[in-house]
Amino acid sequence: MTDSAPVMNNLPQSAKPTSLSYRTLGHSGLFVSELCLGTMTFGGGDNDMWGMIGKLQQQQADELVQAALDAGINFIDTANVYGFGNSERIVGQSLRNLAVNREDVVIATKVLGPMGAGPNNRGASRGHIINQCKASLSRLQTDYIDLYQIHGFDPATPMEETLMALNTLVQQGHIHHIGLSNWAAWQMMKAIGISQARQLCPIISLQAHYTLAGRDLEREVIPMLQSEDVGLMVWSPLAGGYLSGKYEGQPASTDNRRASFDFPPVNRERGSQVIATLRDIAAGKQLDGKAVSVAQLALAWLLHQSAVSSVIIGAKRIDQLQDNIAAAAIQLTDDELAALDQVSRLPAEYPGWMLERQGEYRSHMQG
Repeated sequence: MTDSAPVMNNLPQSAKPTSLSYRTLGHSGLFVSELCLGTMTFGGGDNDMWGMIGKLQQQQADELVQAALDAGINFIDTANVYGFGNSERIVGQSLRNLAVNREDVVIATKVLGPMGAGPNNRGASRGHIINQCKASLSRLQTDYIDLYQIHGFDPATPMEETLMALNTLVQQGHIHHIGLSNWAAWQMMKAIGISQARQLCPIISLQAHYTLAGRDLEREVIPMLQSEDVGLMVWSPLAGGYLSGKYEGQPASTDNRRASFDFPPVNRERGSQVIATLRDIAAGKQLDGKAVSVAQLALAWLLHQSAVSSVIIGAKRIDQLQDNIAAAAIQLTDDELAALDQVSRLPAEYPGWMLERQGEYRSHMQG
């Protein structure tokens, strides 16, 4: 990375040559694009699980990163475990190859998964966090990480140890902000309480799975995020390709990820109704004179949700990436949003239905 030839900067939307908007990530002053480039497809091998997701090497990754930056994306997400470090290496080299001004891009990475055979080469312990942060900085070829995320909950490490290790890295200038990923609402609230009580660096984001085919986050997590002003980054917004529509109404294609890696899980009964409704909406909708796709509508729905800060999109090809980026320009009407809500909403569960019932006589007084 260099200080010359900046690709972009955080100017107001009206001054930028892009249709993307920029949002603060949680209760921070960090502006991120509403779409984030996910790099799980970078660096996978022939004999590992990451290879089933993607095996893109440097030149292919450079082209995707350039296309993302040209579209106005300033946010890139990776993790130390993606390709066992190869994704971070490729991202760092791409930014250098493309002569990107470091301050013009927001880099997010994660730590938790196994990076070696030993028992201390994994988890959210102080030693593993600090060691892996240094390794990530080296692979990314940067002096700091904008957003360092704990990739999941570690039941073997005291939460205080994890949060204090992250705070140390912030104080040292190695990371600027901290986030979590795949944590339950109660776990996050406990972490937020510890951070506030000990005056540690605040948690500004959660990276979690949230789609039209899986709205589980709305039961506990999203109300908590909105209450505490924590940003939401959405991973696998198309449910591993399911919301492309390839799995309903016709035989599954063999050239997509779910054919070999059926993850994340989807409620197919509800999902088929979602796909049918998306197809109905797509049949009567165009963008710049072109028909919109089911996948684009699924992404657009997420961007219409107030809790969402940024949606992580990954791709193996430039045309896939560009199609996903185009979703940001799609406006859904109130009727379309209502139709999608009706077929995708979660069945009522306790205590949610009781809280809603008992709250009715007070909420209407708030105006």
